[in-house]
Amino acid sequence: MLKSITEIGNSRVIDFDDSRILGKVTNWIINPEQRKISAFLIKPTGLFKTTLAVSTMDVIEYGPKLIIVKNESALVAPQEVVHLPKLIRQRYKVLGNPVVTQANKKLGTVSELLFETIDSTIQRIYVEPNFLGALKQPDLIISADKIIQITPQKIVVQNDDYAWQPTKTTAIAAH
Repeated sequence: MLKSITEIGNSRVIDFDDSRILGKVTNWIINPEQRKISAFLIKPTGLFKTTLAVSTMDVIEYGPKLIIVKNESALVAPQEVVHLPKLIRQRYKVLGNPVVTQANKKLGTVSELLFETIDSTIQRIYVEPNFLGALKQPDLIISADKIIQITPQKIVVQNDDYAWQPTKTTAIAAH
């Protein structure tokens, strides 16, 4: 099942065994080579608790504004997850990043990301056109197989023709 990454933000993390809230999602970590969500950063409930991480492999189920994990042991210090500290330092945020083609044509910025809940792979990104294009164009949807590179500063996609297609109403009005 596909899940929106923005829907995950501020989601509650629920302990399946004890049915209690363990914390809230504060961020997600993307592995650019694998093109997948590696982990979620969690602010545990309670005062003076440090940020923890939960690997996407430890998520049992996604619900509306919640993530269910087997038990509290799924939440670990970020440095305990392989490669996670390096990915956290590199800050692959994706949302808000510019999207450009290989030919450096600016398409807009990432407004949404959909991922497969089974294996956490990125499936598509939604690109909001630049300011002038936003007045008359809908978001552009780019499949993950068109993504060439994810860097902390931008997303590079194939040089396909990403011209926004007019909707039926705008095409009829143009005639």
